[in-house]
Amino acid sequence: MSDNTINPAQLEQLLTYASRRLGSTPERLKAAFEKGGLGGLSSALSAEQAAQAEEIIRNKEKAAQLLNDPQIRKLLETIFNNS
Repeated sequence: MSDNTINPAQLEQLLTYASRRLGSTPERLKAAFEKGGLGGLSSALSAEQAAQAEEIIRNKEKAAQLLNDPQIRKLLETIFNNS
C-alpha cells in the first residue's frame, strides 16, 4: 500500500524546481518549510512572490495551468509512483 510520502531525492527535485520558479534557493525554501509548513514558505518569498503564490492557490485556472506544466506533471508522477 502506498503511503504517498516523498523521499529525500524527490523532495530535493521539488525544492530545486520551486526555487527556480520562485527565484530563491532550495535550502531557503526547505528551511522555511521545515519551520512552518506551507505557511512558513511565505517567509522565504518576497512580497511579490508571496502574492503570486497566493494568486495561484486561490485561482483555479492558474492552479490548473501549473499542474498541467509538463515538468510539474513529471515530478508529481515520479513522486507518487515511487511512494
